[in-house]
Amino acid sequence: MQTIRRLYLYAVTIVSLEVVLWGAIGVLRSILAGQEIGGSVSRLAGALSLILVGVPVFLIHWLLAQRTALSDSEDRSNRLRAIFLYGVLLVTLIPAAQNLLALLDRALLEMLGQPGYQAMLGGSQSLSDNLVAIVLNLGVAAYFFWVLNTDWHASPQGDDFPETRRLYRYIWMLYGLVMVVFGLQQTLAYLLGLWAAVGPALPEMLANGLALLVVGTPIWAFTWLVIQRSLSETAEAESLLRLVVLYALVFISLGALLIGAGTVLYWVLRLLMGEQATLTSFLLEIYRPLSVALSTGLVWAYYARILRVEMNALPDAPRRSGLRRLYYYVLSLAGLAGTFIGLQMLLSFILDIALGNNVVLGGELRGNLAAALATLAVSLPLWIIAWRPMAAEAALDGEGGDHARRSVLRKGYLYLVLFAGVLGVMFSAGALLYQLLSAILGQPPQDLLYRSLQNLKLIVLFVLLLAYHWHALRIDNRLAARSLARRHALFPVLVLAPDEGDFAGNLVSTLEREVKELPVAVHPYSQGAPDETLSAARVVILPAELLTRSSEALRLWLLGFEGARLVVPAAVQGWYWLYGSQRSSDALARQTARTVRRLAEGEETPQPQEITGWMILVYFLAGLFALGIIWAGLVTIARFIGMQMIP
Repeated sequence: MQTIRRLYLYAVTIVSLEVVLWGAIGVLRSILAGQEIGGSVSRLAGALSLILVGVPVFLIHWLLAQRTALSDSEDRSNRLRAIFLYGVLLVTLIPAAQNLLALLDRALLEMLGQPGYQAMLGGSQSLSDNLVAIVLNLGVAAYFFWVLNTDWHASPQGDDFPETRRLYRYIWMLYGLVMVVFGLQQTLAYLLGLWAAVGPALPEMLANGLALLVVGTPIWAFTWLVIQRSLSETAEAESLLRLVVLYALVFISLGALLIGAGTVLYWVLRLLMGEQATLTSFLLEIYRPLSVALSTGLVWAYYARILRVEMNALPDAPRRSGLRRLYYYVLSLAGLAGTFIGLQMLLSFILDIALGNNVVLGGELRGNLAAALATLAVSLPLWIIAWRPMAAEAALDGEGGDHARRSVLRKGYLYLVLFAGVLGVMFSAGALLYQLLSAILGQPPQDLLYRSLQNLKLIVLFVLLLAYHWHALRIDNRLAARSLARRHALFPVLVLAPDEGDFAGNLVSTLEREVKELPVAVHPYSQGAPDETLSAARVVILPAELLTRSSEALRLWLLGFEGARLVVPAAVQGWYWLYGSQRSSDALARQTARTVRRLAEGEETPQPQEITGWMILVYFLAGLFALGIIWAGLVTIARFIGMQMIP
């Protein structure tokens, strides 16, 4: 109930604040317009109405929210309040930065002798328009910054404020970095295009680029320095948000770098293949993608180094290996997709030549070959560089190879590729059969041979994709089975069983079925404590009733046992177990056997957790998201194959 109340108060407060703020900006802009005020009566009336309506709504809700927060420490430390305060700073400071950017852009354009309306932002605005927006936004931001500082001095409880501040910092860092990258790209495009003499658009690029760099560089540098200094705190250094941001920056910048480099290589190949072009026309084609590749390449080089250093510095070896695998498997998947596309483009070119569709290497065919070779030149090395370390790691003997082969990332990668391969074969074969059956039934499509060979080409590529990754999966399974068999054989299990009942027999048979190589010994606990031979077991399994009536010798033996102790929560008269006692003996035996197998394989045993309504909702939404991804993949593959059917 309190959460809904807070959400209502802060949502109405921030909306009414924006209404009042921009109403005031509109009024001041109209007043400062001078003689033009008579011509903008509707704008002035609209701005005044926003103020008159918004001020009472804002004051009522903000004062009520403040009074509640100051009287209740829990409310003052709440996540919704933190999101509101940091959100207000974002919606006021970002417009101030945007207006400063527009002001600088127009000023630079006028210095370069260009009209101000060519500015990328605020081309129709005036100096007073921008200054009014900057001053009022900064004034509101200053007040709420004071409120936020007051809350921080009150020592907010929990992690809500630190986590929201962390998100706020990364938003500003990304905002500044985007401006820096685009500013650098525009400036480089100007310098490269100047050589090509691309014309009057060059001054506009220079002005836009310099304005973005002037505004964006201080924002990025300051926030990134603050973030780096905060890494002395463990929560900041190990935050999931930091990893997500670093991975996103590395992958996005690398993707833009490869696309830009591939485009430049495409035009270089066309030139090498004999296309007639002047130096100016060639530079006109490559100066934009080259500027993109250079600017994003700097971002990738810097943040890839940061990510690599931080991964290597992690003291937790499994986490370090997992992050490394995530990096390489994402790159491998991207490289594999690009390699597949490049191969099918190359085979299409070969089909065109073989069938005589374009005997002479004309412009279109030259472009197809250049595109295929450029795609392969960019994607194939990426796939090889990323895939080979992962394949070598999975082929290792010992614990490192076991962890690599059992990795969820590796399994997910292999099965995702297999999934795409099976669907590709299915759709390609269906398209080929459609062409052939249409011909048999008397309505052959045009260019039947060409279309059939195009579909056959896709079938061959998808089959090769399937065969390679199926072979890799089989090798993983074979090595894993051999390694796990050794692990199981070196993991003796002791079952402490009662004289009566089928506890031991049911459990032993389940263990033999689930984990065949596992050495299992049974000791009736009526005979007292086990001897030294049985004490060498790595895990002991006992029924719950033994805890209720064990002998002194057996109790002391259990206390001194160095391995794991698994208690099967079977029903005992007068004793009630919160988990497990209501399950059947067969179900308990299966759960116990699976727990033993996880222990033998060096994995952690999962603890029973309560499933709340929120968790059910999260699982449901995650399932819908996964279905959406699968459906998008199916549509993409179907469209891709459909395009191949069109001559």
